[in-house]
Formats: sequence, C-alpha cells, structure tokens
Amino acid sequence: MAETSEKIIAPPAYDENGRLYYPLIPAASIKNQIAVCYKVPDRAIPVIFLPGVMGSNLKTNSQGESDKLWRLDDTFSPAGWLFTGAKTRKKELDPTKVIVDPAGIVANDLADKGFTSRRMRGWGEVANISYGQFLPWLQNALHDFDQFKQGERTKLIGVSLKTENGGEPLTKEQVALSYKYLFPVHVVGYNWLDNIATSGEMLLKKIDDIVLGYASKGIKCEKVIVVTHSMGGLVARHCSELKNGRNKILGIVHGVMPAMGAASAYRRMKAGMEYSDIKGRLTAEVAGGNSAEMTAVLSQSPGPLQLLPGVEYGLNWLKIKDGEHTYSLPKADPFTEIYTIRGKWWSLCEDYLIDPSNIKLNSAKMDKDWVNYKRMINDKVQPIIEKLSGQYHRNTHAFYGNRTPTHGDLIWQGDTPAIDNWLQKDRARYPIDGRASRPPGDEILTIRTVATPLGGKGWHTGIYQQYTIVPPTVSELGDGTVPLRSSQVPTRYLRSRMSLPVEHEPAYKHTVAQQYTLWAIIQIAQKVTETSLRYI
Repeated sequence: MAETSEKIIAPPAYDENGRLYYPLIPAASIKNQIAVCYKVPDRAIPVIFLPGVMGSNLKTNSQGESDKLWRLDDTFSPAGWLFTGAKTRKKELDPTKVIVDPAGIVANDLADKGFTSRRMRGWGEVANISYGQFLPWLQNALHDFDQFKQGERTKLIGVSLKTENGGEPLTKEQVALSYKYLFPVHVVGYNWLDNIATSGEMLLKKIDDIVLGYASKGIKCEKVIVVTHSMGGLVARHCSELKNGRNKILGIVHGVMPAMGAASAYRRMKAGMEYSDIKGRLTAEVAGGNSAEMTAVLSQSPGPLQLLPGVEYGLNWLKIKDGEHTYSLPKADPFTEIYTIRGKWWSLCEDYLIDPSNIKLNSAKMDKDWVNYKRMINDKVQPIIEKLSGQYHRNTHAFYGNRTPTHGDLIWQGDTPAIDNWLQKDRARYPIDGRASRPPGDEILTIRTVATPLGGKGWHTGIYQQYTIVPPTVSELGDGTVPLRSSQVPTRYLRSRMSLPVEHEPAYKHTVAQQYTLWAIIQIAQKVTETSLRYI
C-alpha cells in the first residue's frame, strides 16, 4: 500500500535568544509528512519614526530615574507641569541641560520576534499617550508573516485611498515584494528644545548606527525609510537635504508637517498654548498656558521657534484690525519686522518676560537678555527656516489635516470705547505704533490693552484700546495647529499627497492616516530594487 503524504506549513518562530527555527507538528508514522518552511527575509529596510514637538521624552543631563523631566507615559504623568510657573520652567526646560529620556513606557517590549526589544529600538523615547497605539500597529502590519493573506498590507491591494496625486492602489506584486524584506520599526526621539540642525545631525548618526547594527548580525541593510510627525518632518528634511543624508534614506512619509511654519507658533509665544475644549485646555496648561510661561522657555529654545512662519509662508499674515483699517505684517521679512523688533505690544517676544527671576525689571539685565534672544533668532532660527525652504527628499509622501479651523492669519481685533470712537471719529489712529498700557506681566493671555496714538489736532494725543487675538474660523482650515497654506506641501516635491480630517496631535491615531502611511511605506519600498538589496 502506498504511503500517504501530507503537506503542512511550519511557521517561523524564534527562541529566547532570537534564533530562527521552524516548529514541526507530529504526524502519524504512516504518513509521509512534508513540511513547507517559508524563508524569512535576510534583508532589512528599517523604518524610523520621528515624533513631533513635545513628543520626545526628556530628562536632565544627570543619570538616574529621578531625573525624568518631560515624560508623557499617560494622561497623569505630566500633571506636575500644571503647577509649574515660568521661573521653574525657565530653569528646567533649558535645551543645554536636557537629553532624550529612553525610559518611557513600552508596551509588549518583546512582542516582535526576530528583532531586538522595542526599547532597544527606541520606543521608550517618545510619548506613549501620543504614539502608544500607532507604533505597535505599524510594526504588526510590517511584520505579519504569520498572517500574510489576512495582513494589513494584503488588505490594501487594489484599494484606492483617494489621494490627491500619485495614489495608485497597491498591486499584488508590490505587496509581494515587501514580504521579501524585514521592516523593523525604530523610534528616534530628539531634544525638541534644541536646534533642528543638531537633531538632524543626530538622526544621521542614528541611521548609520541602525544600518551597521543589522549588517553586523548578517542581515543585509543599506537604507532606511523615515516616518515623521509634525516637527519631526523638519528634522528629517534637515538630515536628508542639508546634511547629505538623502542617499541613506529610501523615502520619507510626513504627517501634518508645518512645512513652511505656522502662525500658531506666534500665538503660543503671545498667549500660551492654544486649545479648543476642556481636555485641550489641560494639555495647554501643561505645555505652557500663557505668554509668561512660554516666553521664559522659548526665548532660550531655538527648536520650537524654528516652527515660526518664514518668508515662504507668505506676507501680511499678522493683522491688527482697528475698525475699517487693517495693518498687516510682515511686508517683506518676518524676522526683522516681527520676531526681533523690541518694545511693540504685538512683537513676538516681550522682553520683560524672558527672565522671570528679574522681577525688578533691571534694564541692564533685560538688555542682555534681549541681545541673547536676538542672536538666537539671527544665528539659529532664521537660517534653518530659510535653508529648509523647498528642500524635500526626492521620494516623499505627505498627509495633512483639512477639517479644523486653524490660524493661517493671526488677527488682533481692536475694541474702542464708543465715546472715543465718536469724539475722535475724524482722527487717524495708529495702533501699530501703540504701547502696552498695563503693568508688565499683567496681560499674558489673548488680550492687550494699548495706548494708541492719534493723528491730527485735538486735546488728546491718544486713546486706550483693547486688542484680542481672534480665534481661528472656518475661513482657513487645517489640523488646528498647521493651516493648509503650510501643510499642503506643493505636489512638485511629492510622490503623493493626501488630505484627511485629522487634528494635529492625534493625527496618527486616525485609521486612514495609518493606512496611508503603510501604503506609502510599501510604495517607497519598491525603490529597493535600485539598491544592493535587490534580488537578482
């Protein structure tokens, strides 16, 4: 009697040391069992995720668990900042005194068989409350050899995501090619208080270390794919285009990137973090709920100020409205007209807020503080903003938010007492030349009381007005932080672009944003055929 035969699939597995083996299922001796062992790829394309501003955990330069400073493990972990004033923030959130903290929460640390632990791949460096759901989803989608036909990649075959350009559905062949490579997800946190240039240089070194790490284990590795959130996009672009890292990067996926800056960066300096609901207000209070808290930190931190609008953003976005008259800035250069102009109630930085310990407002100390602040703008902030203009990796994909009212223009709306409006109706008013009339530090939110000079003849040389930052309206949409004019990267720089109803901070929690990111990674991976990792 002929022996019967049976084919079974032996799924790949890994022992406690990370070594690959294929477990076999016992069968009756009368059967001629044939085990089918699918080869696990020996070639890797690491995927590196870069978080947004405030999305990296930070600690002081010294060692030890007690030195954690900015760690966003859960809703309650940053609560201490709710009660922290400007003076303490100035001292502790100093870019020269902090480094990335790798000790944040990492769920299921050893879940990804065949790779080093998630913590070793940097997952503890970023905010768990922001990325704790997305990162495991992405890794599972890119490492689903046991699911293949039911995996997230396979589900995207033939599916149109309705991108604006370059968004052809994935083919079976494209997805099949991706299964010939490993895609370990790494995370690179960075000191978001510091210069983007410094973070870009650090990223370049991390890429080299990651690639060499796989090569040392006998896994072929040449280039990486980078996925970014918000400010992380600027770090990646600096690394790729200004530090000659583009040939080490197969492609980049940007999410809600302030490509040309955002007027909300000005708003934060003048009035604290923006918010739209109660939960958002608590987050705003943690980050910095007023101009005193924000100026104390940002006046010494180039990173967040490198999110300000540059020339590429456009002109006349700062508007001072007084009745039928509107004064608009900048006319040519936001750095000289808004960011480094001193003593104006509407200028970016109010000098008396730079050093909260200078409670007597010593003029010599204020002069020194201003010189240091202006030097930082001129030497670090402006060069990065302008050098990044138009600089994108040649294989770039991007998505952006399109639903939420967002500051495109930042409007100060004037309110004049009715009696002054009537008495001085024939005289010109010059609020742009006005001065703050309340004691220093008295108005640190969205309102400024201004002594406005009057033109023409009369008993009064000026009047008092109140100017308020107008909340964003549906006249310009975005993700609540970055307006369309900045987040819509021109298609000439992109392989694809997608518009989504996402808000800024939770952008990667949106299902379609996750699908688009995965789709873009697979599209980028097709370029591996142009590298030494191609199959001949």
